[in-house]
Amino acid sequence: MARGGEPARVGESKFTAEIGEEIVARVSAGENVRAICQDPEMPCRNTVRTWTHQHPEFGAELLAATKGARIAARMRDRARWDAHEARRHPRGRGSTYRRELGETICERLAEGESLTSIVRDEGLPSYATILRWVNRHPDFQEMYVQAREIQAHHYFDEARDVALAATPNSVWVSRLQFDIIRWQTARLAPQKYCERLIVDAAISARRVREDPRRAPMTVILKRFTEVTAEDEAEHDATQALFERRRR
Repeated sequence: MARGGEPARVGESKFTAEIGEEIVARVSAGENVRAICQDPEMPCRNTVRTWTHQHPEFGAELLAATKGARIAARMRDRARWDAHEARRHPRGRGSTYRRELGETICERLAEGESLTSIVRDEGLPSYATILRWVNRHPDFQEMYVQAREIQAHHYFDEARDVALAATPNSVWVSRLQFDIIRWQTARLAPQKYCERLIVDAAISARRVREDPRRAPMTVILKRFTEVTAEDEAEHDATQALFERRRR
């Protein structure tokens, strides 16, 4: 029992094959991990993430189940949309871009998926097509930019999860994963997650490109010998002579 007489969550115990199989089965049936973890009998989301690193077989099965469920959902959505378009345009298909499909792509980006992995799903447009949509459809461009910003927050939390799940045997692999995630996070949201010095340097470089006259001037002072009182007196005398000659 947990403190206060409440039953302990499963997430506080060790991983078992039965719990892993139940989670995978529920994900395959269409539930997402977030909803499953709200069940008091199930572990919390952080625990499930940790298990995916500590138990590679479970991680692979969960990833495959998640991808399969997403593909099935996308195919159902596409079938409903095709039926809708067939009723609206009985003589042919409408435009390639559809807002519902754009929302689906942006939702998956916001959940941390890469665009290269999304376009591998059957029925989805190519990578180049999606980027053309960004340029040609302002509503999709707005959704895409927002999804990338949310994706940066997702990567920020994911980097912490990777670090916490590292073990003495996996620390070097985890370090590589952490560095890549940190790099992507800084590029997606530089104003929030990039080091300030780098951001300031980038802003300064952009301003100089826009107006070369704004390039900063650097003055370097070097002292090769100690300055004595005699040196200062000689300098003052030389300066006074120079001023008299100018007059």
